[in-house]
Amino acid sequence: MSLTDVESYIMDSPDSALVVLESMDCNDFKSKRDKAHYSLLYVMALDKNFIDVKDDSLARVAVDYFSRRGPKKYEAQALYYLGLSYYYSRQYDKAIIEFTKAESVAQDSDSLYWGMTKVKQADTYAKNHNNIEKLNCLQKACEIYETLDVKYYQDVTLLYLAETLFNLDREEEAEELLIKLIEDENVNK
Repeated sequence: MSLTDVESYIMDSPDSALVVLESMDCNDFKSKRDKAHYSLLYVMALDKNFIDVKDDSLARVAVDYFSRRGPKKYEAQALYYLGLSYYYSRQYDKAIIEFTKAESVAQDSDSLYWGMTKVKQADTYAKNHNNIEKLNCLQKACEIYETLDVKYYQDVTLLYLAETLFNLDREEEAEELLIKLIEDENVNK
């Protein structure tokens, strides 16, 4: 099984991807690109299996390679996971820097990760009690997901946005979002 094969199903079957990646020996990869690709896929699989990776070494290998050689899509993803490693280790200042870099690259290369980055930026701003930036990030993520037509990501982000609005004493706006979600769900049944 190749890394490209794993990449093809990692989003839909991250548990299977993790099993396959753990069965591979990273030392068998001869090229720096393959080692970086493996590192990126491995940290991605861990995250998709809800395993918080606080060590930045995997993402750092991917960032170091893909930021110099591309493609931009992989660079954006690697920066996102580097930001996550800092987020999980509570280094929020470093996390926001990496998420900002990831956002900059993802805008032109990977819209799904652009949206995901905006959500994690929101989480990071929330840790610093910056609710205005949190709100701005969530609104942007909703816009991105709407253009991509990725309903799951959009709905989860809308719920998070409604919660944020409620916590900012903007109950009417929060209620409107929740009603919209319920109406959309009823239409899709």
